[in-house]
Amino acid sequence: MIDNLTMSKPHILILAPFSQKYITDLSSRFDITHSSWLETMKLRDPDEMAILINQNDSIAVVIESDFIFEETLDQVESLKFIGICRSAINHVDIDAATKHRITVVNSPARNARAVAEYVLSVILDIARKTTAANNYVHSGMWNNPIDAYIEFRGTELKGKTLGLLGIGGIGREIAKLMYKLDMKILAHDPYVQDAPEYVELTNIDKLLASSDFLATVAPLNEETMGFLNAKRLSLMKKGSALITVSGVSIVDQTALLKSIDSGHLSGAAIDVFDTHPVAPDSPLLSSDSIILTPHIGGATYETIDRYSRMVAKDLLLFTENTTPINIVNPEVQNHI
Repeated sequence: MIDNLTMSKPHILILAPFSQKYITDLSSRFDITHSSWLETMKLRDPDEMAILINQNDSIAVVIESDFIFEETLDQVESLKFIGICRSAINHVDIDAATKHRITVVNSPARNARAVAEYVLSVILDIARKTTAANNYVHSGMWNNPIDAYIEFRGTELKGKTLGLLGIGGIGREIAKLMYKLDMKILAHDPYVQDAPEYVELTNIDKLLASSDFLATVAPLNEETMGFLNAKRLSLMKKGSALITVSGVSIVDQTALLKSIDSGHLSGAAIDVFDTHPVAPDSPLLSSDSIILTPHIGGATYETIDRYSRMVAKDLLLFTENTTPINIVNPEVQNHI
């Protein structure tokens, strides 16, 4: 353990949005520089990152949107710990960190509740047509008191079926939330053998044919790219809707638009695109039946507080020669 009475406090560099409570907790043990990328509006290149770390011989760096590549790690000697404020670990060259004997931790499911509530919000929007109804009133089209009861009559969620393509941490949180609204929950995930008792694991054909709302939470990778192609979209229940909170390229976007335009699907909601922001020539922008949001599914204050707690706890465990809870490379046995 570090003895603060006999030596100066080691320095840590926090480049992510971070809860003040946990900065205060850590400040008794560390000298801290907090420079959130949301305030600087800047992501550092490998050389700039190395300079930042070397300025104060930082022993730890905490990131959310920055990247730490091997080029950076080759230039620093003080760094012993990297905290990633997200589940995905592709922002850090893990092999290079391991080679340099740097412990890496992440924060799995830190935004699971936020994403689950986002899915609930867009499902309710699709079911009750609230955005369309709001635009109808604001645009001055509400001239007849009867028309709205025809055009915007919605449906209730009780008794409807939610399908989940993927049932990891986020999928389970979505399932738990929607089950409380008396929805039936189906899930398809070839890598999961068990699920909560209220979730029925099923094959992809039944998932598509039975779901009133289908949410994709499986990660975008070579296996899932284009998984929901034209054929699979045609198997979806008529009048159902698609919500994707993982990469949009899980879906064939041209086929999705055709399915919505034909009336086979009632609508969709998309939060994660191939580019950020979405390309101005994206065909998705042409459909009023698709809710498009700018990758905000996990963007809550509580998400920041949650990952701040997780990373702060693991950093303290690390400095106390205890293995961090969310260690990514446990083969590194390196403590301060």
